[in-house]
Amino acid sequence: MNRLRVAVIGAGHLGKIHTRLLHSQDDHVELIGVADPSPEAQRAVLDQVEIPVVSDYTKLIPEIDAAVIATPTRFHHAVAMDLLQNGVHVLIEKPLTDSVADAEELVEVATKNDCVVQVGHVERFNPAIAKALEHVGTPKFIQASRTSTYTFRSTDVGVVHDLMIHDIDLVNSMFGGKMTESRAAGISIFGHHEDTAQARLQFSCGGVANITASRCSFSPERTIQIFGTDGFAAVNLADSTVTAVRIPSWLRQREYDVLQATPEQQTWIREQLFESVLKKQQIKVPTANAILLEQQDWLQSIREGSTPRVSVQQGAEAVAIADSVLDQINTHRWSDNELRMTGAMPTLDPTAVVDEVPFDQTLTVAQVRKAA
Repeated sequence: MNRLRVAVIGAGHLGKIHTRLLHSQDDHVELIGVADPSPEAQRAVLDQVEIPVVSDYTKLIPEIDAAVIATPTRFHHAVAMDLLQNGVHVLIEKPLTDSVADAEELVEVATKNDCVVQVGHVERFNPAIAKALEHVGTPKFIQASRTSTYTFRSTDVGVVHDLMIHDIDLVNSMFGGKMTESRAAGISIFGHHEDTAQARLQFSCGGVANITASRCSFSPERTIQIFGTDGFAAVNLADSTVTAVRIPSWLRQREYDVLQATPEQQTWIREQLFESVLKKQQIKVPTANAILLEQQDWLQSIREGSTPRVSVQQGAEAVAIADSVLDQINTHRWSDNELRMTGAMPTLDPTAVVDEVPFDQTLTVAQVRKAA
């Protein structure tokens, strides 16, 4: 079988990872080149692998069958349109776009040109999620938390499109039906977009999800708790551990009324709750390179003409839910005299005085930058 000719567009953090992993699959993939307008990013790629690097991605289009789009989100639509209209299959890093209209246009163009599009919701390839779902039956209620310290990455979008969208996609894939209602609140800390947000989503199947995301937290966290018809599972996505509890059939079917138990029976249930009644399992799931699995699923779908695990339609659904969350954030009022929580970042004056620094110190922006 001929190798697929693939390019990577965007050589930032994720672009370099995609480049390295595609280069490692040279039995199935011919990595034609990497495109990025930044000389610094180009040098970083060349330090990693010896492949052609160009500034203008359009120069690669005639030479490739497929491409990974790892640009900042605001460029996803334009780059993908150029590729799809030329029949090039794409893997687009999450989110698909930052606009529902743009996402829907990509769905239409990909379908019209018979292109395979995978969207980079990489948690779908985390084996801990699959293991958790084995224990819960039909999911009914989900709580997810995804937080990090401020990294200065993905600042062209807010935390909803940056972090929360991972869990929006997971929840959307677990519940049947469509989202019917969203409630959300969020605030901006650094000026451009929301940096912390909390959303409550309800679906037509009756499923409900509470999702928290922050990129200015004390420490990173990636957890999800799934309550289902058959049990419960708590997942630590960072280290691939699952804590699962199965509800025995006699409890699910109310064959025995626990509330009518004798005092002795109640004592036994209390003491044996997670040993003999709701048996708890601690499961360590073997780790896997989720981005590599994502690439392999996409490449296989191209060869077979099949639908990838995270289709362009599902990516568009996640964008639509995220848009609903942002609408709720923008309409929420904290008080009658609230401060504006979003807006353009003011231009920093290197000689300006920075207010509200700890210990009543007076620092200039230049000093803050030097200290950082």
